[in-house]
Amino acid sequence: MNKFDFIQSIELPETKPVLEGAPESAPVTFSAQTEVATVGSQVTQFSANVTPAQRAAVANCLLLAQLAANKASGTNPDLMAWYRKYVEVLQNIGWNTESMTWKDQKVQNTDLSVHQEIIAVLTAALGPAVEMASMVISVLTGLQNMNKSSPWITLFNRASQRASGATFQLGYVDASEGNSIAVRLLAVAIDAKNTITQVLFFKFSDADATLRTANGQLGIVAANLDGIQEPVSSRVQPFLKDNISKIDL
Repeated sequence: MNKFDFIQSIELPETKPVLEGAPESAPVTFSAQTEVATVGSQVTQFSANVTPAQRAAVANCLLLAQLAANKASGTNPDLMAWYRKYVEVLQNIGWNTESMTWKDQKVQNTDLSVHQEIIAVLTAALGPAVEMASMVISVLTGLQNMNKSSPWITLFNRASQRASGATFQLGYVDASEGNSIAVRLLAVAIDAKNTITQVLFFKFSDADATLRTANGQLGIVAANLDGIQEPVSSRVQPFLKDNISKIDL
């Protein structure tokens, strides 16, 4: 099966019914400046090297993989099954993916919230790219002073929830002289007994839970990204306004 047939064959969740006369929300418009956006369960920073059109195409690909994983995993308590489907979709639509080795992270202070604990993990995972991804770290650092009901946090919490815990990703997207797009990714799974409703604010002292992390890189040639942009966009179009939001810093 070629990638275009694969894109059309992917099973996605049902879309929400639209009330007659309800105003339509305009999709997110990306800029040419460095910016941070929530794409479903992923907080993503785009460098200034990534064009607005490429940002939209990358966001659509990430969202397509998440939606497919949501549909495939359903109420499956195996969080790794979600990630396996997520990676499978990206590979089949043209992305090259590094294998991600998962490891359990020891939480030294159980009074810390997830966002506080994950900063050190993110810093180690990104390595040399950590300074470039400073906006994502700033978002995590400043969460304590943010309104927990702000639109992007509400979106992120909803998209991250699983039957037993939560999954989310933090990423930095860069372009190499317009020839290729790379996403440096930190994948996170919180394996808990119950659904976590305030994911980034969740404290490990509240329940028996394990923090699992893996880091890797996704890549695609810019021309190949352009080639799949239209079919991917058509599949995720009904889900855009409920899943993509820019974060104002």
